[in-house]
Amino acid sequence: MDIGVDLSPYELTPFTTFIGASGTGKSSILDLFSFISDCLERGLDEALARRGGFDAIHSRGSEGPISFGLIYRACSEPTPLTYAVNIEKKAGTQYAYIETEALVYRNNQRNDVTPILLFQNGERSMRHLNPWYGAGVSELEFVKRTDNKHLALATLANYENLPDVPQLKRHLDQFHYACYFPDNASGLTPRLHKPHQGTSLVSEIKRFRGKHGSDFKEILNVIAGRLSGVEKITCEANESGRQILSFFMTGQETPFYADQVSEGLLRLFFHILLFEDPVPIPLIGIEEPAAYMDEEQMKVFVDMARHFVNEKGGTQFLVTTNQITLVDQMDPTEVWILYKDAQGDIKSTRALDELSFQGIDLNTVGPYWYSDYIYRKF
Repeated sequence: MDIGVDLSPYELTPFTTFIGASGTGKSSILDLFSFISDCLERGLDEALARRGGFDAIHSRGSEGPISFGLIYRACSEPTPLTYAVNIEKKAGTQYAYIETEALVYRNNQRNDVTPILLFQNGERSMRHLNPWYGAGVSELEFVKRTDNKHLALATLANYENLPDVPQLKRHLDQFHYACYFPDNASGLTPRLHKPHQGTSLVSEIKRFRGKHGSDFKEILNVIAGRLSGVEKITCEANESGRQILSFFMTGQETPFYADQVSEGLLRLFFHILLFEDPVPIPLIGIEEPAAYMDEEQMKVFVDMARHFVNEKGGTQFLVTTNQITLVDQMDPTEVWILYKDAQGDIKSTRALDELSFQGIDLNTVGPYWYSDYIYRKF
């Protein structure tokens, strides 16, 4: 059964980094998950409107629908879920709709699929609410679908006899897009600044405090222990109710406010908040985390992210970056390289595969494996 999307067999690691030159689609990978999350929560029209409409996100010069697909493995079992969606627009109009939505179990060893849902032509749907491996399209129930603006995944996730589907939906609709903006200390200082759109450090602290309540102070103490030169971090409300983030530095009696410490330290603090979350978010996208960080701060970021996924688990991190020094801190198995071929099409390759293609012994590449062997090739 053709579901309309060609999906690679490679699995992403719990801590995966996408690198590449500007314009190779790194941010688009993260926005795809944000787009799916918006579709599940708000519907297709609002998800498109937040990005400027169908034409704004449709690949320039291309024809046909907006298509995306992913493979999801809830556990170590060999049969993953494949989820694919096509979004089409009626010719001559701005009316966009979900043209195809497919959710199937794929068995790569037998090269067959077990369909749960196949939604086609914007109106006809086929579903099987008690699938078994080897079931085919003929066993599906035909139903009429009246809503082509909302993903059927949201409804299927309510059925307990599809145990992997609720987990897939949870990963997608709880996707957290962590993108630090340089001006986001403005809402955490005693001074009254004009608020800026996208001050995500402010919103991150509000989210964290609301999520963990009285435990937030202890979490700040743990984070202070991760940051070189920091003895204590506090976040308290002043007389007007404004939250004040303060860093007590080693050897200094008076605190430094958020707008008085380095951008690198603020960025590292922003991301360590994610790593220290006692109730982990299942899927987190982090865009360009290392800007303004020094090499030691980059190392702390990578070490803490890897420690989180290895020791705590429960979260998959998708990171985008152009920082060569940061990539050298990572393992070639964790890195995907995006690039444009001679025709201008975006391609991808794993760093591990590129090193192997060059015949390089992985035991000899040393700490600068990316900058010494791969960087200038792409």
